[in-house]
Amino acid sequence: MNSLQKIEHAIDDIYARHDLPGLAVGVKVGADSPLADAGIDISSVRGHSDFEGKAPLKANAVFHMASVAKLFVATCVMQLYAASRLDIDAPLVEYLPWFRMDDPRYTAITVRQVLSHTAGIPDIRDYHWTEPEIDRSAPRRFITSAEVTAPPLLWNPGAGGFSYSNIGYDILGALIAEVSGETFESYVETHIFAKLGMRDSTFSTFLRTPEGRALAGEQNPSAGEVRAALSPVRLHEYGVVIPHRKNANRRVVRQAYYPYHRAHAPSSTLTSTLRDIKRWGDAHIEGWDGLEPNAYEQMWHGETVIENNNERMSLGWFLREQNGYRLYGHEGADDGFRSSFWICPALKTQITVLINIDRPSVKKFNKQLFDLLTNRR
Repeated sequence: MNSLQKIEHAIDDIYARHDLPGLAVGVKVGADSPLADAGIDISSVRGHSDFEGKAPLKANAVFHMASVAKLFVATCVMQLYAASRLDIDAPLVEYLPWFRMDDPRYTAITVRQVLSHTAGIPDIRDYHWTEPEIDRSAPRRFITSAEVTAPPLLWNPGAGGFSYSNIGYDILGALIAEVSGETFESYVETHIFAKLGMRDSTFSTFLRTPEGRALAGEQNPSAGEVRAALSPVRLHEYGVVIPHRKNANRRVVRQAYYPYHRAHAPSSTLTSTLRDIKRWGDAHIEGWDGLEPNAYEQMWHGETVIENNNERMSLGWFLREQNGYRLYGHEGADDGFRSSFWICPALKTQITVLINIDRPSVKKFNKQLFDLLTNRR
């Protein structure tokens, strides 16, 4: 059995063992990789984009990527850093003078600390996915709400180690908007998606339906209209994979809502395809004019050790060692979806695993496929 067959067999096994509605796997090894599998490019899918409707999953299907979004946020911040438009070691409030927290220590939080989850900012408790907002004021409204401003910091900024914070990355989205003079979504579209030809990617999920596009210009669209525009079944008509869960009888059923809220776009709401994510991986493996080498040195430097994880946190990217190689990437987990994206620049290799249910560990699947590529299984 050759490596391609082993990979496809492993994908079959993952799909069968874990009772998944759908599974999409992208594996790409550059033609100049030292691996024996140099040149392979796999986009392999199993199962359904809508399990109840038995709609087959397609290789070009659009998945909610969850926290893989944070890699884009970090890259945007580092683009602005490389262009000398911000200093990552400066206090956050230097660029967001309207940002406040009840805990007076917030004034010492630096951009670097937010990027590396070392600022001591607590995490989100409720994403309000069932109460989605799409207006341009939603991010600032959330960041200035008591949900963000009232809880105390977990420790003095930079003094307590690692604590993952989605709130921090939503704040970074506001930072990108403030410094660039654009909305967060338009900045990513112009400076990443358009440059890399990622034509099927967006942070604005509501724009994928005609109803959502019609609401985009309204200042205060009704909650009912927004929910209708973001209906999983309606989104599915436009190529978006439906989120699933297991009910009390352990049966796979549709999630009743789609995980979108504009306040959480930077931390969570990237939607994309295997094709587009491969373009993203290629850009970082090969190097591109969207980010200077010095910015990479900063972004991929291991800032802090993550206890009990054998990983390090850099500026937005997790770092791990496997089979003697260093990999960079991120997992994602939101209601109805799991995602895992990792690259190994030394081997010119990238692996993406996407599922449309919120239970299994996709990182385990990603590691299993990397073992196959490096002949450890």
